[in-house]
Amino acid sequence: MEEQNLKSNSQGFTLIELIIVIVILGILAVVAAPKFIDLNSDARIATLESLAGSMRTASNLVHYKAVLESKTDCSTDPTIEVDGENITLRCGYPCPHPNGIAKAVEAEDPFVWVGGNCSGQLGAIDVRISNAPEPNNCQIHYVSARSSRAPTFTTTTSGC
Repeated sequence: MEEQNLKSNSQGFTLIELIIVIVILGILAVVAAPKFIDLNSDARIATLESLAGSMRTASNLVHYKAVLESKTDCSTDPTIEVDGENITLRCGYPCPHPNGIAKAVEAEDPFVWVGGNCSGQLGAIDVRISNAPEPNNCQIHYVSARSSRAPTFTTTTSGC
């Protein structure tokens, strides 16, 4: 008879024990998970990549309009009007300065435009995320178009 009682008492966990374990695991997940998962960096990288896509699209749209208006000459830096804004061009694409690509995209906080010129062989501008741990390594580098190529975009995300 004693063997029968032992077998009937050892059938597993009770429902209350299982609920307590699930509650404890839930509390641990809520408290510990944010410390191990840093979503801020992923958010900054996604934001930067989204802006890079917007810059490419704006650059191409401005270029198409410049082609239609015959303003693709690389010897001058003409302007075209897009949504009431005058955008300065370089070889038919937005110049890398505040009156060029920055005005075509109209990116605001948390983005900061750094540098920018349209003259010379290395006309370039950087757009950085201001709240990144290393803003210099969380940026898009936009280099001016030349007669032989469209503008280039380089995204750096190692400091986001």
